[in-house]
Amino acid sequence: MEDFMNTLEGWFAPVWNWFEPGLVTYAGNGESVAWMPFLIQLGVIALVLAILMRGAGAILIFTIVGVVIHVVVDIVMPMVRDGAPFGLPPVMADAGGVNMVYLQYLAALAVGYLIAIIIFSIIKGMIFRGD
Repeated sequence: MEDFMNTLEGWFAPVWNWFEPGLVTYAGNGESVAWMPFLIQLGVIALVLAILMRGAGAILIFTIVGVVIHVVVDIVMPMVRDGAPFGLPPVMADAGGVNMVYLQYLAALAVGYLIAIIIFSIIKGMIFRGD
């Protein structure tokens, strides 16, 4: 069993190391990820999208919609809560080019929404057999 866990860690460690800078920067305080608000926001949006999704063929579309809604909430929430000025997502880097850390955050969101919507859709299928 220990060999199996070491193998899994060997597979997932590089993936986590790639996602971590984006999550720490944009879903945390720069040092660690604030998991509770991040997962509550992801869970609520994914639950609504899973309820609205009719067929499994729409999973990629609903994943993209979930990421877009998450980014919009990330931008609007400080404006509503703290009166912050409007700002666009930091897709472009200050020196030109693409902000790779933000794209890592978006990729982590996409993977998270894909997994969450699949899980919620399976649960929805078990509860509502006719849908």
